[in-house]
Amino acid sequence: MDFALTGEQEALRDTAAKYLADDRSTADGRVAWTEIADLGWLDAELGTVELALLAEQLGWARSPSPWWTTVSLAGPALRAAGRPVARPATLAWAWENGPGTLAEVVAAARRPTGTDPTATAARSPGAAAAARSLTGDVAHAGTPSTDNPGVGCAVAVDGTLTGRAIRVPHAVDAVDLVVAVTGAYGVELRLVDTAVVRATPAGAGGQALDPSRAVSTVELTGVPSTLLVAADAAADVLALTRRRALALLAAEAVGVGARALAWAGAYAATRTQFGAPIGANQAVAHPLAECYGQVETARSLAYRAAWTVDEETGRVADRAVLTANVAAREAALNACEVAIQTYGGSGFTWEQPLHHWYRRAWWLATFDGTVADARAELAGLLLDD
Repeated sequence: MDFALTGEQEALRDTAAKYLADDRSTADGRVAWTEIADLGWLDAELGTVELALLAEQLGWARSPSPWWTTVSLAGPALRAAGRPVARPATLAWAWENGPGTLAEVVAAARRPTGTDPTATAARSPGAAAAARSLTGDVAHAGTPSTDNPGVGCAVAVDGTLTGRAIRVPHAVDAVDLVVAVTGAYGVELRLVDTAVVRATPAGAGGQALDPSRAVSTVELTGVPSTLLVAADAAADVLALTRRRALALLAAEAVGVGARALAWAGAYAATRTQFGAPIGANQAVAHPLAECYGQVETARSLAYRAAWTVDEETGRVADRAVLTANVAAREAALNACEVAIQTYGGSGFTWEQPLHHWYRRAWWLATFDGTVADARAELAGLLLDD
């Protein structure tokens, strides 16, 4: 078995690195998005391994682009509905009075909701609306009926949505918003134009955990929507969404950790004290060496997870993705902290750019649950087997 990257994959990675090294990639969001599309980063032909290589480079550059939310959070639902993935998009899945993690939403989508008299026809938007009209309106947002459990947002007979989504990443940058809602027969995925919703960033400026990837609260009050994925297929699409999102974030965390380690290594090799580079001291060299081992291990696990998302299903894919996430999140955090310590007093100043990568590492470490949550879920999968 060949575990090496192909020539095409290496070319994709190297092109991304060169592009992201240019200031154009962050100067103007609209121009940058057009260039990303022109480079083929949104193409349907890209597998998760190719996307992971791009995510790693985006983590190295700490890109503010909504590319990750578009291809991993919104992309699976859009492609399942036969729609192109071309505009900035994101997914709303955490609700004020409902499930807060993607895992909980997947579980809600898999929960049986009774017999649907029009289950076969409900695969199309028109048929799904007709099916809802047979049973009347569904539960109000935040209070799904016990007979039809779902998430904390509901769809009315006319297709309008009501609810309040929290912690929606890149909501202020997105044009399309995919929403996990409670339909008449379970969890559905629906499309909303962000022009008709109100997104309020959870933190402004320095108050945000990572200002380059702000999360927002999105108000949905009688907002029109279009059905993308009906309840009978939503669970599988949401499971793929979670696996791809976590696999790409693991790769991004590898990029963050590698960038911090590169800075710290270069500084330790050039900064001298008492006539010798500080890297000659074991107290400096040994933590950097340990970080290198962590980052490289995380890179291998992230690539494996990305491959598994496309080639495996169920618990095998979940175990690989969770393993990569635990390793990559911890590697990114540790690399940033060791790098800051390597710089000494200057590492704790606002002029030192390392703190921007440190903030991204913390954002990654707390996305959709903590590292401890991921460890607990992984332990459950292993012990169940």
